[in-house]
Amino acid sequence: MASETLQDDTTDLAGLTLQGASAIRASLTTEGKVPEDLVLGFNSEDPQIKKASVIQIRTIVQKPAPPGAVQAVFDTGLVPAIVSLLDSEDARIQFEAAWIVTNLASERAQHTEQVIDAGAIPKLVILSASPNADVAENAVWALGNTLGHSARLRDRVEEEGGTAVLVKLVDCRDSSSEKVKRRAVWAIFCYLNPSRELPISRIKHVLPCLARYVQETPVNEANMEFIEYAVKALYRISKHHLQRTDFISTGVVPRLVKLLADSSSGVALQKQVLGCLGYVVSGSDDDSKDVAVDAGLLPGLLVALETKDPDLCLWALWTASNVAAGSHSQVYALLDSGILKPVVRVLMDDQEPNLCRRNACWTISNLTKKVSGDAKVAQALIEGRCIEALSAALLIPDPKTKERAVIGITDVLEWKPGSEVDESILTILRSASGPQNLRAVRDSRDVDDEDIKTECQALLTLYFPDCSRRARV
Repeated sequence: MASETLQDDTTDLAGLTLQGASAIRASLTTEGKVPEDLVLGFNSEDPQIKKASVIQIRTIVQKPAPPGAVQAVFDTGLVPAIVSLLDSEDARIQFEAAWIVTNLASERAQHTEQVIDAGAIPKLVILSASPNADVAENAVWALGNTLGHSARLRDRVEEEGGTAVLVKLVDCRDSSSEKVKRRAVWAIFCYLNPSRELPISRIKHVLPCLARYVQETPVNEANMEFIEYAVKALYRISKHHLQRTDFISTGVVPRLVKLLADSSSGVALQKQVLGCLGYVVSGSDDDSKDVAVDAGLLPGLLVALETKDPDLCLWALWTASNVAAGSHSQVYALLDSGILKPVVRVLMDDQEPNLCRRNACWTISNLTKKVSGDAKVAQALIEGRCIEALSAALLIPDPKTKERAVIGITDVLEWKPGSEVDESILTILRSASGPQNLRAVRDSRDVDDEDIKTECQALLTLYFPDCSRRARV
């Protein structure tokens, strides 16, 4: 969850200086409570004294607050009065009160519940539409903090109109409210906390506004963080059993592909984008894969692989493996994109992370299933040194990778069912130490899967009988 942004007030309407704020904090940390004169000032009939006290209380809980600062404010008994100030006609008081509420709702759930029990939600909903963007942003921030705490608090915000107003704010076309719109995107992200699953029927209504935000918001320094939150939120929705057709119908896929291929997006955003695109192509529906491939997914995967970021490469290889499991037209597109070269490089490089190598191996083994009767795919795999890569994968210290490599090699050796195996395939495998590597898997004490060992023995017996005998003990 994002932390509150510090605001640098060198002085305020009541004349509080940073030196004064430091003194208040020092008093709080020494005594462990809010100074009594500050509490008295808050209850003063003098508007200026009251305003100064409100500002000073905000200073106490402003991030990074001293340990115990939030609890100290609750101990004053002023929280209901602070919440009531959200109704003030003074925009500065509204701003300060909303800021205090935001921070009071950012720590323990029991603190947040006390704020909500004081009637904060409907007041925050009203303030979120304030013409003062600073006031509105703080109100939305407080709603987001509340949504992120627990299922019960999330439900209360939703029941009192909080999520509906967030959707409205994200859809707002008024350019003067950009900071409020950004904060509303973040708040929706908090609402979709994956640890507290919701039925898709309940959250589906936030999908269109997030998709529009991603599609229409330009990538720049001011927007980058919040585009990332919007994409993360889209991915969170997809994990709530959303139908891929509903995701695709928003029209967001081409924009996601463009963000992936745009180096200015940054690695953090590209990772979130790949999460969404991986979801689109991971199903069995070839039409969903077509939407992503036709939008330029494969060149985008090349861009991701070229970053050499391990996590981004992992996502890109996983996505490529799902395309490789698709239709023949999708496989042709993958081969034509040139992505096979970096896939093979990763698989054969023992400096690459094992998870990346596993996904690279999965990509190639999925391709080998498409070869039977398809000379184009067979030729591409031979010329791309995929057979040698599968042989090398047998020695990777990862059982799943070994399993996929054995599957791929089996497919390769069965390219011509019912007739003799092409001698060139056997030659390539021999030159790549295929028989020796199969035997190493068969005899390995680190491989617990007896089915893999049995398959290795079967391949050796059928295709490499001279290497099939076990060593004498």
